[in-house]
Amino acid sequence: MRITLKLFATLSRHLPAAARRNEAVLTVEQGTTVGRLLDELAIPRAEVHIALVNGRHVDVEALDSASLAEGDTLALWPPVGGG
Repeated sequence: MRITLKLFATLSRHLPAAARRNEAVLTVEQGTTVGRLLDELAIPRAEVHIALVNGRHVDVEALDSASLAEGDTLALWPPVGGG
């Protein structure tokens, strides 16, 4: 199945080389969870502060139970600081 992955700020370094700007369309297995995708892409979970699937918040403690479906958009942000 195909999903869109959007990575913001420092997480964008984990996108495939062929990615456009901050997003990539990926083919993943049916039943893939957000946590499994992070592991497959070697994105450290400690670097993910906000996760949204189709604009809906996914608690970082629930990444292993948040299944992705055909056409989903997963957006991830690291912790951000400012001053």
